Amino acid sequence: MEKSITSKCKKPIVVAIDFGTTFSGYAFSFSQNWGKVYTNHWQGGSLISHKAPTVLLLDSKAEFVSFGYEAEDKYATLAESGAHKDYYLFQRFKMILHQDEALHRKIKCKDLSGKMLEAIKVFSYSIRFLKDHLMEEIKKCMIIQEAEGEVDLEYVLTVPAIWGDKAKMFMREAAVGAGIKKEDLIIALEPEAASIYCQHLQFENEEQDLSATAMGVVKPGTKYMVVDLGATTSFTELTFLEEPSDLVVSRGNAVTLHCSIQSEAGMPNVVWMKDGKPLGLDDQNILWPNGSLHITNVDGSNRGLYQCMATLPQTGAIISRFASLHTAYLSRNFIREPQDLKIYLQEVAMFECEGDGLPAPNVTWYKDNSLLRDFKPNILVYPDGVLEINPVEFSDFGTYYCQVENTERARSSRLAKLEQNGNTDSFDDGTAPWFVATPRDTSIPEGSSTILFCGANGFDTLRKKPEITWLKDGETIIFNSTQGRLKLKGAGSLQIFNVQPFDAGTYSCRSNNLEDSIDAEATLTVLVRPHFETKPQSVMAYEKTEAIFNCKLKGSPAPEVRWTKDGLPLQESNYIIENEDHLRIMGLVTSDSGYYQCHGSNELGSIQAIAQLVVLPNTLATLTDRYSYGGQRSPPSKPTGLAAAIVSKRFITLRWDKDGDGGTTGYTVFWREQGSLRERMLNTTQPEATLQRLNPDSRYQIQVRAFNSVQYSWSYASMEVDTEKDVAVPSPPVNIRVTPQSPESILVTWDPPLQPKGQILKYLLSYEDSHGSPKQIEVLDTRKLLTGLMAFRTYTIRVVAVNENGEGMSTREMTTKTYSDKPSEPPQNATLETASSTSLIVRWEPPPREHQNGKITGYKIRYKMKGASRNGATVTTDGNRRLYALTNLEKMTEYQVRISALTVNGSGPLTPKLKATTYEDDLDESRVPDAPRTVTVTPHATSIRVSWTTPPPEKKIVVRGYVLGWGKGVPDSKKKVLGPDTQIYTIENLIPSSEYVITVRAMNNKGEGLTRYTTAITTKESVEERLIPLFPPVGLKTMVLSSSTIVLTWTDTSIGPSQKLLDNRYYTVRYRLATEAENDNNRYWYLNSTDLNAHIDHLRPNTKYEFDVKITKGRSVSPWSMKESNKTMEDVPATAPVDLTPVPKKNDPRAVIMNWQPPAKPNGQITGYLVFYTTDPKQDLREWVVDGVLEGDELSATIKRLTPSTTYYFKVQARNSKGYGPLSETVIYKTPQADGSGGGQIDPEYPRISPGGKGTMPDLSEDPKKTSVGGNGNSRDSEGRRGSNSESGLPTGIMNIIIASVVGAAFCVIIIVIAVIYCKRRDNEQRLKRQD
Repeated sequence: MEKSITSKCKKPIVVAIDFGTTFSGYAFSFSQNWGKVYTNHWQGGSLISHKAPTVLLLDSKAEFVSFGYEAEDKYATLAESGAHKDYYLFQRFKMILHQDEALHRKIKCKDLSGKMLEAIKVFSYSIRFLKDHLMEEIKKCMIIQEAEGEVDLEYVLTVPAIWGDKAKMFMREAAVGAGIKKEDLIIALEPEAASIYCQHLQFENEEQDLSATAMGVVKPGTKYMVVDLGATTSFTELTFLEEPSDLVVSRGNAVTLHCSIQSEAGMPNVVWMKDGKPLGLDDQNILWPNGSLHITNVDGSNRGLYQCMATLPQTGAIISRFASLHTAYLSRNFIREPQDLKIYLQEVAMFECEGDGLPAPNVTWYKDNSLLRDFKPNILVYPDGVLEINPVEFSDFGTYYCQVENTERARSSRLAKLEQNGNTDSFDDGTAPWFVATPRDTSIPEGSSTILFCGANGFDTLRKKPEITWLKDGETIIFNSTQGRLKLKGAGSLQIFNVQPFDAGTYSCRSNNLEDSIDAEATLTVLVRPHFETKPQSVMAYEKTEAIFNCKLKGSPAPEVRWTKDGLPLQESNYIIENEDHLRIMGLVTSDSGYYQCHGSNELGSIQAIAQLVVLPNTLATLTDRYSYGGQRSPPSKPTGLAAAIVSKRFITLRWDKDGDGGTTGYTVFWREQGSLRERMLNTTQPEATLQRLNPDSRYQIQVRAFNSVQYSWSYASMEVDTEKDVAVPSPPVNIRVTPQSPESILVTWDPPLQPKGQILKYLLSYEDSHGSPKQIEVLDTRKLLTGLMAFRTYTIRVVAVNENGEGMSTREMTTKTYSDKPSEPPQNATLETASSTSLIVRWEPPPREHQNGKITGYKIRYKMKGASRNGATVTTDGNRRLYALTNLEKMTEYQVRISALTVNGSGPLTPKLKATTYEDDLDESRVPDAPRTVTVTPHATSIRVSWTTPPPEKKIVVRGYVLGWGKGVPDSKKKVLGPDTQIYTIENLIPSSEYVITVRAMNNKGEGLTRYTTAITTKESVEERLIPLFPPVGLKTMVLSSSTIVLTWTDTSIGPSQKLLDNRYYTVRYRLATEAENDNNRYWYLNSTDLNAHIDHLRPNTKYEFDVKITKGRSVSPWSMKESNKTMEDVPATAPVDLTPVPKKNDPRAVIMNWQPPAKPNGQITGYLVFYTTDPKQDLREWVVDGVLEGDELSATIKRLTPSTTYYFKVQARNSKGYGPLSETVIYKTPQADGSGGGQIDPEYPRISPGGKGTMPDLSEDPKKTSVGGNGNSRDSEGRRGSNSESGLPTGIMNIIIASVVGAAFCVIIIVIAVIYCKRRDNEQRLKRQD
C-alpha cells in the first residue's frame, strides 16, 4: 500500500501531537515509509499506556517541574510532607478552550488548589514537554543518527471539531510558544485526521497479506462512518450543589430537606434514603423537582438519618452526607437542678440548672416565686443556666428555682433554699476551702466561647476568702499572656473566647487559703467539624491495573471514615482494601467504574467527597504489534523457565530465565484467581516477581509476557499455582470494647468470632503497658475485668479465639488508659534552707514516675513554727515548680515544713518534716561568700548533673548567685552564672569517657567567693534499650532468585497461625555484606515491608549477605530476629580487565607478552581470558584474531608470529561460568624491526572503537568453560608463561580474501581456456568455408 500512495509531506518526519483533556501523547512516521507509525510507551506504576496524563506541575515561581505520571508522583510526594502548597498542579485544563466566546490571550486557568495562572503558559509548557520528549526518544532510539543542527520535522496538532477559531488560534500560539515554528505547524481536526486514516487503513491478521487493503474505502464514492468515542474516556460531572442539614422540627409542622444536584449529563434520578433504606414517596413525603424532600406533617415516625441519592443511568450514583431529623421535646427530668446551700454572709452562692430537650431550652431564675433579674450588682445570671450571688447579703437568703423553656413547653425545677450558716465556732480556727460550684467536662465546637464555672468558700484565720487560680495541664494560667481570650469571670469562673484546638486540655480550679487548698478539674474538649486535608481525585485506569483514591480527614474527635460506590457501602475484600488514608482497588474490571465517595463523620456532622473511576479496556498486549522503533519488527521472545520459587498462603514468588538476546527491557506479569473476574498485573525489569495479597488454598492462573521499547512478545509463559492451605482457625472476635473502671482495673468485653470454624475452646487476652512486658491470660467467657493494673497507664489489649486447630486471628489492638489516682509517694530530694531572717527556701523533685499516678498539677507545702498547736499555714504551687520561698516569717524561729504532690484526685503522702531556723539578723555583704559546703556530681555519657549546698549559713553572708565552671582536664574552660535559688545544674554536650574538672563558687556584690573543686568522668556512650513488649519474627528464611535478588520470608508469632495482618504493623529488614559482619561493621541497608516477606533487589552478584528483621507496631518495636545468611548467584563480569600492558619478548621481534589485571567486578570466579588483536582497528570485532587463556588465574599471554615493524591493536575480555564481560580499552603496540630495534607501546591517538556495553562474545557455540580459541591455548613460551601460539591464528577476513582470490584465478583460467578453444574452432570453420 505504501508503494501505491505517496506522502504529500515535504519534511522527512511528520509528528502528530494529541493534546487531550485527560491524556496526551505523540506519534511520528517517516514520509518515505509513512504507513509505519512510531509511538511511545509511558509508564506510571504498573500501568503502561500510549499516552501520559495531561497533568502539569510547576514550582512556586511557575517554572516547569514535570508532566504526566511523573507530575502526579512528584505532587503526591510533596503532599505527604506538606510541601505542595506553593506548587501549581494543573489537570483537565484543556476544557477552558471550549468557551470560545469568552476566550482571550490573557485568560487564566485554575490549578488544583485554586491558584490562577495564564493559560497560555500552561499550554506552552505542556506542548514543549511533549516536543522535547519526542526529540529525546528519536535520538535515544537512534532513528536519526549523527543529526547536526535541528531535525527537520512537520508537526500536526489535532483539535476537536467543535472548537471555534479563537480556540484554534490559542492552541497555535501556545505551540509557537513551545518552540514549534509557524511554518512547521498544521492544526488538524480530530475527526478529519481519523477519516484520512480510515481511508488508508490496513486490515491485518495472520491469514491475510499485510499489504492488503481490505477496508475498501480508497475508492471514490465509498461511504463510511467515523465515530468519535472520546466521551467514553472522560469524566462525567455529578456533584451536589446543596446537601441536607440537621433539623429539629415540632410535631405537626412541615419541613424541607434540601438537595440540589449538578450534572453535565442531564437531570439524574433522585431517591431519598432514611436510615439506610429507600424512602417511599406519598402525600406526606413529596419529592420536589430540584431533588429536595418535603415532609408535610412531621411526627415521631419521621425521626432518623436522611440522605439524598442521585443516579445517572449507565454512569453511577452519588449519595449525600447524613442529615438528622429530630422532633422537638422537653423532658420532665432535669440534667442539673439547684441544690440547698447554707453559707455565711459575704460568701459566694452558686446554683446550676440544665434541662433536657431539643432545641436546647432557655433558663430563667425565680426567687421566692418572683422572676429574678441581675439588676443587683452582686447577682450574675449566666446564659449557661448558672446563677451566681457574690457576696451574699442578708436579703439574698430565700427560696430559688429555675424554669427551662423551648418551643415545646416550659418546666420548673425543684425548690432550693439559700440559708445563713449560724455556726460561728470555726471563725477563730479558720475553715479550709470548699467548693459551691466546680467545673464540669465540656465539649464545645471550635470558634465558640464557654465558661468553666468555679466558686469556693472558707474563711481562714485572717478572715480572708479563698483565692482562686486556674491551671491548664498543671501549669498556672498567666492571663496577661492570653491576649484577652481567657479571663476570670465573677467569683472565679474561667471564660474562654473563640476556643481553638490548642485550648483543649485539663483545667484545674484551685482554691487556696492559709488553712489548705483544694482542686477541682474538668476536661475541655474542642470539637472540630470533619474537613478534608486530601480529597480523592477522579481516576482513569486500565483493566487489570489498580486504582488508588487518597482521602485524608481531620477533625476532633477523629472522623469515622467510610467509603461508598455508587451510593452503596463498599464491601472490602482481598482486592478492595480500605486503609487509614486511601482506598486501593486491585485487578480492575469494567464493573468497578462508577462514583466513589469518601465520607467522614463525627458528632458535629458529616462530609463527603466524590471521585469518579473510569476503567478503560486494557489492550496493551496488542496495541503495538504493528509498530516498532528503528525498523525492528521482531518482538522479544516469550519468557522461558517460568517457575514458582516460593509458594505461601498469601504470596507467590516467581522466577524465569533472563532473555539471552538482550532485546527485552521488561516483563509484565498477569495473574487471576480461578473463578474470579479480576486479573491483576505488574511490571518488572527483573526475571522475578512476588505476587502479594493472595487468598490461601486458591489456584492462580499466571502469565508472563516480555516487552522491549515498544513491543510485547507474541506469546507468553503460563502456569497455575495453588497457594498453601490455611489452618482452620477462628476469625477475629468482634466488637471488642475496653473501658477503664478504676485506677487499677479495665473491663474488656467482646463478641464471638463470625467464623469460629469449629468450637471455641477459650480466648487468649493479651495486654501490655508502655513500660512493661506483655501478659497473656486465658478467658472462657467473653468478658474479663483486668485488675492489679497501674494507675494512669496506657494499656494495649487484644483478644484471640482458640479452637481445636489452634489460635485464630487477633482483634485489632485497643488502647485505653486507667484512671488517675493520688500520688503514692511523696516528692523526692526535698530540702529546706535559710534564705534570710524572714524567709526560707524549699526545694524538691517530683515523686518517682511510676508513683505519680497521674499528671502532677501542683505541690502543697504545709509549714508552721516549732511548738505551734495549730496546723500552721498551707501554700500550693504549680505542677512545674521545684522551688518555693516562704516569706514574712518570724526572725530567729525554727519552722517545720512538709510537702506533698497533687493530682486531680488529691494530695499524696507528705515528706518527712524538714526543719530550718531563720536568721536573727539580715545577712552581711561587706565580704565575699565562703565556698559551698558540698558539691555532688552525677556523670552521664554526654552530661554531668552538678548539685551543691550553700556556704555555711552561720557566716551570715549574702549570696546573690553562683558561678559554675568546667573544663576537660582543666577548670573553668567554660562558665555559667546562675541565680541564688539555683543549686542544681546539668552540663550538656560533653564528650563520653572524659574527665572534667568542676568548680562552684558563690558570689555577691563584693565579688566571687572561694572555690569548691571536684572532678567527674563521663560514662561510655551507650544506646539505652527500653523494654520492648513485641517478640521478634522467627523462622527467617532466604531464597536466592538471581545474581541480584534474594527473597526473605519469616513468621510473626503474635498474629496466629493464619499469618494475616490486620493492623498497621510493618517489618524492617536490615542487611549487610557478610564481610562487614566479620569486621563488626554496622553499615546496614534497610527495607520496610508490610507483608511477611521481602523482595530485595540490586544486590551484588556472587556476594554473601547477612539478614535479620524486626517488627514495628505503633511505638512498640521488637528486637531483631536471629540472623540468616545467603549468597547471590554469579553473573557475567561487570567490568573489563585493567592495566593491559604489552612487553616485548627478548630476542624475538615477532612476539609480545601481554600482561593485565583482573576485572574490579568479576561477579564470580574468572575462568579465562580472551585476547583480541588486529592491524586494522576499523574492522568489525569478529574479524580480529582471538587467542584464549583458559586459566582464570593467568594474567598474561604471549602472542607470537607477528609481523615486524607493524602496528597492532589489542583488547582483553574476561569470562566466568555465566559468560563474557566487557572488553578492555584498546592498547596500541608496534612490533620492533627485524633487527630488534624500535617498536613499543603507542599512545591511542586514533578514534576509539567502542565495544558497546558488555563485550561481544566471539562467534562460538561451545561452553565458555571448555572453549579453546586461536590455536594451541595450552602452549608455553620459553619463559614459562602460559599463552597462545598464533600459528593457526589467521584472521577470518584474510582467509576469505585468499579463498576468493584462488577461486577467482581459477575461474579466469577456465574462461581463457574456453575462449582459446572457441577461437581455434571458429578459425578452423572459416578455413573450411574458404576452401569450399
